[in-house]
Amino acid sequence: MINKITAYMKQHHMIQKGGHICVGVSGGADSVCLFRILDALREPMGFTMSVVHIEHGIRGQESLDDMEFVKNIADTAGVPFAAYAYPVEKIAADQGLSVEEAGRKVRYEAFEKEAAKYGKNTRIALAHHANDNAETVLFRLCRGSGIDGLGGIRPVRDNIIRPLLCVTRGEIEEFLKREGHIYRTDATNADDIYSRNRIRSRIMPEFEKINPNAALHMHMLAEDAGEISAYLREEARGIRRDFMKKTDDGRVMFEIAGLLGKPSVLQKCILLELAEMACGRRKDITREHLTSLLKLSEGVTGKQISLPYGMTAEKSYGYLILYPKTGQKEADGISSGIFLEGETGKINFPKGFLRYQVRRLNKKDAEIPKNMYTKWFDYDKIKDRLYFRTRMPGDYFEMNVQGNRQKLKDYLMNEKVPREKRGQIPLLADGSHILWIIGYRISEYYKVTEQTKHILEVQYMEERE
Repeated sequence: MINKITAYMKQHHMIQKGGHICVGVSGGADSVCLFRILDALREPMGFTMSVVHIEHGIRGQESLDDMEFVKNIADTAGVPFAAYAYPVEKIAADQGLSVEEAGRKVRYEAFEKEAAKYGKNTRIALAHHANDNAETVLFRLCRGSGIDGLGGIRPVRDNIIRPLLCVTRGEIEEFLKREGHIYRTDATNADDIYSRNRIRSRIMPEFEKINPNAALHMHMLAEDAGEISAYLREEARGIRRDFMKKTDDGRVMFEIAGLLGKPSVLQKCILLELAEMACGRRKDITREHLTSLLKLSEGVTGKQISLPYGMTAEKSYGYLILYPKTGQKEADGISSGIFLEGETGKINFPKGFLRYQVRRLNKKDAEIPKNMYTKWFDYDKIKDRLYFRTRMPGDYFEMNVQGNRQKLKDYLMNEKVPREKRGQIPLLADGSHILWIIGYRISEYYKVTEQTKHILEVQYMEERE
């Protein structure tokens, strides 16, 4: 048993000589086994260790007795002991989590807090074993997991190590019995209200009737799937780096050419990498989201889908763009609504301040300016009060002297302006008629002609915050 776990730890480079391991010990069979084996290995492998125990505040005196039991075995071995107590049921209710989820959350918080005391070469050792891995694979299959989830529990993830993944629950119990080590039994492990307990007590025994080594075989399959997943993830990350850029405002932009011609399984891995990059995590990104992202990439410009964590994905002229929903809706009508009451002014726009100068000329006594940000308009054709604003539904301008209208939305699409930037373009508007799409063009209707008597000159200056 010890030789097997030693080889497994070396295979996965779980601890360096001179490092430290914080061992999570609940008092149950699995964690006591982990503690006993690491205690035996700490001198020959050259690491130090400490014990972390979390009291969940659920089982009353029994839970407190568990904590005292763990403290005693740590003290007897001369190993530092730290205990953390959390009201897990209250945390679950307050945060809208299941008791299982809340318990897991506080455990990892405690482990990280304790590990931080011992420096960067510290690892957190948890007592998951091959049966746990098999149960995890079944649980994820029921939830609709892909190949990444099929990889089950990883032997090493960040600073967390799982030395017992190479052994079964039966081997652990046999070791404890042979070595005469006592442990505590948590009554909640037999409570079928928890999903994993139902898998453990009802489903796994049926598989083991078919083959007594079913759990071990599932664990081995998970290891194979994990290796395949790791390979695909590395390939996907290389492609992501070559074809992706992240803008200053947090948008993730991926050149769709990076997806074309790739095998379907690799396309999904690439899209999962992008979604995780945009959303910050991948937990709630499902197969359906990846399928939708792939269809979006293959579809027409301008289409959108929603993703978890308040994110939107959009196809825009050869790019797949992922960004927060807030402030990114089509025709969102964000408006500063400032009437040109004076000759100068300043407006707070989405991307900075708009400064303007306006003057009225009584006659056409100068050459029409060719500056992109200074324009002349036929003052007498203005029907309403003028506003500097961003776009609103129904905006239009006249394309030619024949009076043919074009919707602002269609014009911006034809000019291939990305959707997320359309709501940031300053406009000079006379009602719904757009005099000037600033930085682009003016409406033919308001252009100065030989018949113009009075001129409105508008100068626009953008000033970044």
